[in-house]
Amino acid sequence: MKHLIFFKRLRTRLVIALSYAMFVIIILLPLCVILSSCFGYTFELTDYSVFAIITAILSVCTTVLHIISKKTIESETSKVLFALLTPLSLENTFFYIFKCDNVTIWIAICMAICTVCSCCLTAKHGKPLTLKIICFVLSALSVLPTVFFGLMANIGQNTVIQSVESPNDTYYAKVIDSNQGALGGNTLVDVYESRIIDAGIFKIQKKPQLIYRGEWGEFEDMEIYWKNENSLIINSVEYTIEQ
Repeated sequence: MKHLIFFKRLRTRLVIALSYAMFVIIILLPLCVILSSCFGYTFELTDYSVFAIITAILSVCTTVLHIISKKTIESETSKVLFALLTPLSLENTFFYIFKCDNVTIWIAICMAICTVCSCCLTAKHGKPLTLKIICFVLSALSVLPTVFFGLMANIGQNTVIQSVESPNDTYYAKVIDSNQGALGGNTLVDVYESRIIDAGIFKIQKKPQLIYRGEWGEFEDMEIYWKNENSLIINSVEYTIEQ
């Protein structure tokens, strides 16, 4: 009997821990991207595919344990979090689509699994009822726009043609071929600071400065070099880097 009680308590604690872990991993990317952007920085996951797989596995495990344990959520805060889980998972999907340079079929499947699991948990535990209904309605209305803008975002392809470092390695300029298919394209030059915070699972860097936007294919004959640490020459025109 004591062993049975122990395992029930252990399962309950595991369900609670996985629920909070699922919530954290779902809001991680959107929250960090928004906060970083407010301070003039960019936030990138080291490997979007790995994070997508972890998110899907965690979502499935959490949902299955909730179904098996038949646990009733007593905390009012937890009920509200579960109600918000579905729209938050769709927001997470939106950020994955726009932040990931190459959205593979596996990432799409993992995000879909996470969204379905979130819907199940919202339906089962989300409270109050009014908030749950609002979240479901908003989520349903945002599905098509998310898919549409996701397809539009992945029509184009940005290819880095070359990278040119400044004399003291403070900056580096990227020449980018932005091919937008039938919509045309551009040749872009972005300047990045060399300083970067690399925490292993994510990277934080100051937002790049768009120094030059030219015609598509212009990169083939582009002349680009650094005059000094704060001046970049592109096709005989000098561009000053903002500090």
